[in-house]
Amino acid sequence: MEVYASFVYRLFNLLEDLIPAAVILLPIMFYYLYRRNLLRTKKEILLKEIENGNIVDPEMLAKSLTNPLSEEQRSQNNLRFGIIFSLSGVIITVATALFYSYLKGMYATHANGTTFNTEDLVPITLVITMVYVVAGILLVVGISFFVTYFNQKKKLKKAA
Repeated sequence: MEVYASFVYRLFNLLEDLIPAAVILLPIMFYYLYRRNLLRTKKEILLKEIENGNIVDPEMLAKSLTNPLSEEQRSQNNLRFGIIFSLSGVIITVATALFYSYLKGMYATHANGTTFNTEDLVPITLVITMVYVVAGILLVVGISFFVTYFNQKKKLKKAA
């Protein structure tokens, strides 16, 4: 029975660690799969049109075989993603800090010396640390999108 309880406890700890990663990575993965499927179906339709002998607009074929976004649109997407990721990282960091300070204050006010144990905060502190790591990753990804945006903006100004 003790082995089973240990296994369940480790399983819940693993799931607790995977939840932040799933929350971040699943929407990104779904969007990527959606875009890939959209481009693949567009290519298949055009290739079937060519096989059937229908006349296909060469510009439309070239667009379907290459990236459909222009440099300016890609630059705007980088700015948009930079704002989204950076703001979400900052908001998660601030909310977590407020929540953790509230918890520490709650433990301090309800502790009467005999029942309060500082080890009660250890699991909460570990979860808070993981949330800070996820927020830091979001912030770094947002900053990298900003850097990419400004580099593309410089490149577009030089080309113009």
